[in-house]
Amino acid sequence: MSIASRLRTGILSIGLALLAGCVLDDVVAPAGERIVVVTAILRPDIEYQYVIVEQTLEGTVERPDSSEFPVPPHSPRFPLDEAVVTVANLELPDDPCGNPVEFRDIPYAPQTGSVPGLYWAPSSCPTMRPGDRLQLRVQTADGEVVTGVTRVPGMRSAFLARGRDSVQMGGGDSVMTFNRDRDTLRFGVDAIHGRSLQLNVRRDGYLSDFGTTVQVDTTAFLLAGNAIDVFVAGTGEDVFRGGRSYVVTLTLTDTNYYDFTRSSNNELTGRGFINHLEGGIGVFGSAVAATSRVWSVADADDPREGCYHLSGSVDTVAIDADLCVYLHQPVEGTEVSAFLEGGWFTPNPNSGRKDEPDWLARTVAGKSVDGDFVAERLRLVVPDTLPSGFVTYITLTGVYSATDSMPVFVAELGLAGEHPIDTLLAVRLRELHSSDLTVGASVEHSGPRHENRDEEVSQLVGEPHACCHTIRKGR
Repeated sequence: MSIASRLRTGILSIGLALLAGCVLDDVVAPAGERIVVVTAILRPDIEYQYVIVEQTLEGTVERPDSSEFPVPPHSPRFPLDEAVVTVANLELPDDPCGNPVEFRDIPYAPQTGSVPGLYWAPSSCPTMRPGDRLQLRVQTADGEVVTGVTRVPGMRSAFLARGRDSVQMGGGDSVMTFNRDRDTLRFGVDAIHGRSLQLNVRRDGYLSDFGTTVQVDTTAFLLAGNAIDVFVAGTGEDVFRGGRSYVVTLTLTDTNYYDFTRSSNNELTGRGFINHLEGGIGVFGSAVAATSRVWSVADADDPREGCYHLSGSVDTVAIDADLCVYLHQPVEGTEVSAFLEGGWFTPNPNSGRKDEPDWLARTVAGKSVDGDFVAERLRLVVPDTLPSGFVTYITLTGVYSATDSMPVFVAELGLAGEHPIDTLLAVRLRELHSSDLTVGASVEHSGPRHENRDEEVSQLVGEPHACCHTIRKGR
């Protein structure tokens, strides 16, 4: 045996002996130190303010099931009750709300239930003016004290613009219609005080859709209509789709909130969480927001896209409505969104009583509905929320024809399947030419319009700000 072979054999024998004699004992890691976690974003544009007081997971409490729902209405996961929570306006010693204002774990709002770890202020308190410094103080039942200071942002106005058209956000029911394939939206504020802007885009009427949220450190920025949210799994998802209405909320925030949303503990880069609280972690910030609505239309890329007129009757209700259909992608089995506008119908809550019809007439203005086009078959689902809160679903099914007309079968969708109701006639009005979709002064009307127009629309000059830090995405 060579010297090298004898060395290898000796080393292997020593290693096996060491392994045989090595016994690893169970090691119990000590419980971590509890840290108080406080979350509060005060907003002068809403009536009731609240503060969430929790603790970190430190090995002595059982971790509950995770939840996608925000707080409120969902309960804090690790609440700390019996805390003393106050907020003082340092610029207004004679605050009529009191100074400091005490936040109670028994809510002042009668519609809100009592939740451990959630502390509420009285209505419209504390007083918050642009530039005011507010000081938070939280003392837990065990004597821990957490403090923080925020400076309240403020803005004279917020606007949404497309070319020469603009609308003041938060100023009523004005609506902006835009072409997602060709237009760029501009958002901005006339700020009195503030650190950053946050934009949230979500589907109108879909509370479970948290939408797309982006953040910039400027007072104005551009967002292309065909922007893609690259943080969605796969190839991303369009922020806007033709045939859909959206709620857009523009928020001016303070430094604390801006740092809270843009930072985290990253094990790869070593970048840490930016904390502005003393004695705990979390955020005590402030923000002010303005909201508006937009209708998204699109260029026609498929012969099946277009506006159709629906006529006929459902039971005794005459139907006289327009349906403008947009394909999400012009491929087989693609998704479809559409705007429904005109004379429509709704379930009669008194149906079943003597001489009461099953359906009543109603008017819809720019109602956005979804469905799909499988080959030549179009199927749309029209939800309808009754005054009682109950939601019904009506399906519209038709087969596209080059003759520009088709029967549309109307059915009610229930647990047992679809129940046929009646049949309507859909007559194609026109294709969605680009001239149909260039809507000029679109801020005056109550729903999407598609009139033929040849008006030149000026575009914004310059490139969009090198933004947008996406901070949350949920659908």
